[in-house]
Amino acid sequence: MLDILTHPAVSGLLVMTLVGALAYKLHFVDISGLISAFVVGFTIWYTGGVVSFIIILFFFLSAGLATKMNYKEKAKQNLAQEGKGKRSFSNVLGSGIIPMIFSVGMYMTSLSPGLVAAGWPFLMFGGYIGAVATTSADTLASEIGVFSKSKPRLITSLRRKVPRGTIGAVSLLGEGVALFAGLVIGVIALIIALLAPSFVPVISNTQQLVVLVPMSVLTAFIGCNLDSLFGAKLQNRFVCEICGSVTDKEFHCNYETKYVGGFKSFTNMHVNLGSSVMGATLGIILGAGLFVWILGGLFFWIAASSSS
Repeated sequence: MLDILTHPAVSGLLVMTLVGALAYKLHFVDISGLISAFVVGFTIWYTGGVVSFIIILFFFLSAGLATKMNYKEKAKQNLAQEGKGKRSFSNVLGSGIIPMIFSVGMYMTSLSPGLVAAGWPFLMFGGYIGAVATTSADTLASEIGVFSKSKPRLITSLRRKVPRGTIGAVSLLGEGVALFAGLVIGVIALIIALLAPSFVPVISNTQQLVVLVPMSVLTAFIGCNLDSLFGAKLQNRFVCEICGSVTDKEFHCNYETKYVGGFKSFTNMHVNLGSSVMGATLGIILGAGLFVWILGGLFFWIAASSSS
C-alpha cells in the first residue's frame, strides 16, 4: 500500500488535489485556471520531483496572496488583477508552461547516461529555476510594487517618472521584491539539496550547489526587468486620457483608452512567456558557470538606461 501511495503518479494526484482545492477555495484561480494548474503541477511533480514542485508551489501561493493583498485599494486605482484576482488558464499557462517544459527536460536528460555525464540535467534545472524565479519576481514586483510611495520610472528611461500601472514601469520597492523572490527560491533549492540530496539528484558537485542562490537571484532580477522591457517596447499599449497611465487595458478609469503603440496582438501573456524563456536561458547560462557575461550585460543595461 505504501509503495502505491509513494508512486509519483499517485502522490502527484493526491498532492495536486489538495493544493487545487485550497487554491480554488482561496479564489486564487477560476475553473479554467484550476484545470491548467492541475496539469502543470502534476507534470512538474512527476518529472521534476519534490524540489521542483516546492519551488513552483512557492510561486503559486505567493502570487495568489500578493494579488489579494489590499485588492480593493488596487481595484480603486485600476491596478488590480481582473476577475477579482482569480487567474484563468491563460494566466496559469503563461506562467507555468516554460517551467513545465524544463521540468520534463530534467526528466528526459536524466534517462541518458551520456547527458547526465555532460551535466545536462543540472542545466535543465538551471533553466527551470530561471523561469520560475523570473515569473515569481515579475508577479510579486507588479502586485506589491504598486504600493511604492515614490513614483515608478520607465524601464527604457530611468530618469522619467510615470504613473503607477504604466506598462514598463519599475520602482525600488518592486526591484527589492524581485530580488527577495529570487533569494527565497534559491534558498529553498539550497536547503533541500543540503538536507535531502536525494530530492535533488541533478546536483552532482559542490560547484553546482554554490551557484544555486546567485543563479536564482540574478535570473529573478534580470528576468523581471526584461519583462518590463518587453512590455514597454512590444506589448500593446493604450493610454488613459483621464489619469495618463499607459496600460494594456482597453478601459481605464471607467473610460475607453486610446491605442498608442506596440503590437496589437502582443499581449501580457506573450510578454510573460518571452520573459520566462529569457529567464530560463539565463538560468542555463549561469548554470554553466558563465556569470561574467550576465554581469557584464546587466552593467551595460543599467548604464545605458540611466543615461537616456
